[in-house]
Amino acid sequence: MEQSKQIQENEEHQNVVQQPQTHLIQLDVEEPNEPPVKRPTPKTFGDLTIIFIFETIGTGLFAYGIVASNGSDILIAAYLYAAIFLTCKFTGGHVNPAVSFSFYCDDTISSWTLRIYWTAQLLGAVGGAWIAYLILGVVTSPSIKSTNIEWMLADLCGEAFGTFMFVLFIHIQVHEQTRQTNNDIAGIAWIALALFFSRQLSSHSGGCLNPAMGVGLELFEAFWLNDTTKLANFWVFLFAPLFGAYMASIFYNSIYLPLLKK
Repeated sequence: MEQSKQIQENEEHQNVVQQPQTHLIQLDVEEPNEPPVKRPTPKTFGDLTIIFIFETIGTGLFAYGIVASNGSDILIAAYLYAAIFLTCKFTGGHVNPAVSFSFYCDDTISSWTLRIYWTAQLLGAVGGAWIAYLILGVVTSPSIKSTNIEWMLADLCGEAFGTFMFVLFIHIQVHEQTRQTNNDIAGIAWIALALFFSRQLSSHSGGCLNPAMGVGLELFEAFWLNDTTKLANFWVFLFAPLFGAYMASIFYNSIYLPLLKK
């Protein structure tokens, strides 16, 4: 009996000793802090209407400038400056489907808002080409000089890489963590300068870097001249800039920004 009682007392003593240990282990466990999921800011119908109107006007101005510039990099950068200056307070001053797509990839705008941007930008590009024709009597659009496989590959790479650099500059300037200047005038000048240099990386294709210009100007020229062959290679100016913009968004968020936080 005494031996059984002693065994029972030993078991109770072990339970008393083990309970605090279990309690301490539970206190040491920390729940992982998951970062909040980034969601695009909801847009009202009024917001989307303003975006549509100003993106159409801004992209139209830029399209007119491309036609009027006669290929001058300085004039094209100046017209981009004017277009962004006009629209930035209302739309962010995208005036480029590739730029809008990069912010969609960044979860800054929703898929529905992206459609509004793209529709306005294409309409603006066609409208700008029409106004340029009425004022200047000129019809022009980006073109591929040769369908040789090596030439086409060079055009694709140039458009993608040029857009990548241009959109990366934009992300660096517009995001608060990496912004180079808080002055709007200087910030727009920074983006216009980025276009100037990015066009030098894609001179083989003419440095379009803008699907609205590539598709919109070609659509107008093909319709006005009744020559559908103008649309034969529009896909180069559509898909290469979008791919470059996608890679710029990935690079900025996955590599550039984390390196700065170290």
